[in-house]
Amino acid sequence: MSRNMDPSNLKIAYIGGGSRMWARTLMTDLALEPDLSGRIELYDIDFQAAKTNETLGNWISARPEARSHWQYTAVETLPQALQDADFVIISIQPGPFATMAHEIAVAEKYGMYFPVGDTAGVPGLMRGLRSAITFAGFAQEIAAHCPDAWVINYTNPMTICTRTLTKVVPELKVFGCCHEVFGTQHILAELAQSYLDLPAKPGRDEIRVNVLGINHFTWIDAAHYRRVDLLELLREHIQKPGVLRPYTRQEVEAQNNYFYDARQIKFELFKR
Repeated sequence: MSRNMDPSNLKIAYIGGGSRMWARTLMTDLALEPDLSGRIELYDIDFQAAKTNETLGNWISARPEARSHWQYTAVETLPQALQDADFVIISIQPGPFATMAHEIAVAEKYGMYFPVGDTAGVPGLMRGLRSAITFAGFAQEIAAHCPDAWVINYTNPMTICTRTLTKVVPELKVFGCCHEVFGTQHILAELAQSYLDLPAKPGRDEIRVNVLGINHFTWIDAAHYRRVDLLELLREHIQKPGVLRPYTRQEVEAQNNYFYDARQIKFELFKR
């Protein structure tokens, strides 16, 4: 069924609506977007997690700082969430964490170390196989209940999950999102501020990059701030003593941050 979207009355279906990260980030983003309003139906295999996000989402939407209005509802079935949706957002954990931990441990036993293992190597392969089966089912349900919806996928392995949807139903409108490249833009913005003596760090959108490859295996072959070649600045930067050096496990763990990045691998690969 084809229909025009009404920006003031959108329906968003959220698969993985009990998410503790992406769903809650989306709630804040939508609350601050004045040009969109509507309803979001949260579906999750953990219904209570979706109910928690229902409460949180409606609380955020009712805040005085909110610039739009959204009604959040947890639903018990996937078809109910998808029916006549304008957008479908997918952010799930494919399989339990215990399975993921086992895959990483097996790889480590044979000398292959993965901090996450959601994309590359044997852990990524196994997760990809699990994900493809699940996403094939999602594709069929989306085609049945909201074939004209735009589908936005956040689940990793990004390429396998997103490609599965269009492989099963080629007519679906699908794209994948990840903040991976944003982090690199912030690094380059820091370099620009430092080496160009700027009064403030440039915004991410001011750093122009040309990106190649697939998600979690991206390469940048050109980067500029205005007309300044940032890769030349990076080349200069990594020559400084102490920029490229070994880090001990104790140093990294002392940061007390699972997402801490000492930038050594990306800088070493760039150097080579």
